Amino acid sequence: MVNFATQSELLCTLGLKVISSSTIESKQVLYTSILEMSSSVPEDDLEQLESPIRHDVLKLSDLSKSTFRLDAEFQIAIKLGDNGLQNLENSGLVKKPLCGSNGFYREAFYPLRFKHIYVESNRSGIPFLLSSELFSLRPETSGYLSRRNTPDLESLMIQKWDVLISRCGTVGNVCLATDNLVGKALSEQVIRLRSSDANIAGYITAFLRSRYGRLQMSNAAYSSAIPYIEPKHLEQILIPDLPPIRRIALGRLMCEAGELRDEANQLLDEADQLLHERLNLPYLKSIAPREDASMSTKIKASQLMGRLEASFHNSVAIAAETQLDKLSFEVTTVGDSRVTQEIRAITKFRKRTYVEKGGIPLLSSKQIFQIDPVSVKRLAKGAHTKDLPEIQLEENTIAVTRSGTIGRVQIIPAYMAKWTASEHATRFIAAKDMNPGYLYAWLASDYGYCLITRNSYGSVILEVDKDMFSSILIPLPKKSIRNEIGNLVLRANQLRDQAWRNEQDAITRLENWIANKPTVPTQDDLSPNKIPLKDITYDPSAIPIWQLAAQISAKVPDEEWAKVPSDLSQRFDYYQGLKDD
Repeated sequence: MVNFATQSELLCTLGLKVISSSTIESKQVLYTSILEMSSSVPEDDLEQLESPIRHDVLKLSDLSKSTFRLDAEFQIAIKLGDNGLQNLENSGLVKKPLCGSNGFYREAFYPLRFKHIYVESNRSGIPFLLSSELFSLRPETSGYLSRRNTPDLESLMIQKWDVLISRCGTVGNVCLATDNLVGKALSEQVIRLRSSDANIAGYITAFLRSRYGRLQMSNAAYSSAIPYIEPKHLEQILIPDLPPIRRIALGRLMCEAGELRDEANQLLDEADQLLHERLNLPYLKSIAPREDASMSTKIKASQLMGRLEASFHNSVAIAAETQLDKLSFEVTTVGDSRVTQEIRAITKFRKRTYVEKGGIPLLSSKQIFQIDPVSVKRLAKGAHTKDLPEIQLEENTIAVTRSGTIGRVQIIPAYMAKWTASEHATRFIAAKDMNPGYLYAWLASDYGYCLITRNSYGSVILEVDKDMFSSILIPLPKKSIRNEIGNLVLRANQLRDQAWRNEQDAITRLENWIANKPTVPTQDDLSPNKIPLKDITYDPSAIPIWQLAAQISAKVPDEEWAKVPSDLSQRFDYYQGLKDD
């Protein structure tokens, strides 16, 4: 509880020191983030403090606008313009709140907490996604929620074009729901914004993933240990109310990006199915006992392979080896020079120098798998030049997690090339004649995952080393089969890259419009075939412009015409002035 007094007096709330002015008539409150407690501090002495503490004077009338939120970081960010609103104010654009009675969305919501009761199959259950998986390039369900025993199941279901926002832990991750997520239940740790308008949903996603949106969301979060954000905080997030033509253009880019990722994931599923068909390998879940079931296995001393752990000799791994022994073609190891030219464990990268802006993105082993990770650390270029050959990512390199969560596999898309990743992901560089897509497909399959994880050691934090990765078995069918499987993966990787570039195009254009920066000329503007106006001559035999317009408009579907602003004819000059060039 906070009490105000007529004299200078300390008021503290969880690391926040609020120093009231000695003259109440001024109606000002001085905010500063100070962790230690002391007696009253005169305002003049605050400038003499040696520690880099940010402080400012805040009017009580300004404090009331934020419902008297006594959070120094939040209030100072607003006062000093660090909350993403300064450029928005300077842009001159009309702004609307994200949600509320006058917002883009009427309301934001998330389901109440509930007991998770899982079942074995989708016959009696619904695929369930945790918030950590929602923002993954290839989301994986954590199990099936019971249809019968889950209360208010409908509120958990994802609908197409939902805008989904992580509300605790890593606040501000944003996902646009596409067909791949529809029909799945989602954790209560995610806020939902629901609309049937794909273009609005895409536009909102672009803004929330821009630096202006992320700053506002991060500053709206509360709690010191685990940050949280609530639906009511979204009412304070302001978004430019751009003209429909621009909103639609940005929204479509974001929607197309989501559809491209869906297509990429379908290709990866096809590659996995084709792998099992071409190699004549049944899925392990159909022939091996459940891993969580109690089991015992008898093996000969000659089969110990120097490992005495029961986890290494589990029945699923033995079933996988048995199936591989039945194959009619060669089975070798991942360390074979015909399979990989290098398995690169990061061993020399130690001391790190970070910068706030610019630099080289350094992804954690978790962020490698995310669509658009937040809070990415950046390495100083000059300080890490010698480290780049070891830690830099390359297109179509395979990254496999080697500690903590073992065995997650990623093939690096083109946009991540020249970024870096931490030592917790071991790199696999395919041999010259080995299709990297096939190598990925095998390591990401149920067989690859089983053979990787069986090698893990450690009681608290599991680890797998380079030699263990090298010993993993891999079938070596003829090259045409490897390419048939691998090319599906490579195509999926290209689609992921295109999706990323679509999103960055939309976000960059939006940020440039807010900052009043010129946009990059379109490909049409740069075309060498574009004829200068002075070189155009009159052709009396040409089709009249109104006939040409009628021919073109006849090809446009009715649903597209419905998106044209209703006042276009009255405000044509206005909309014409919004053209990107």
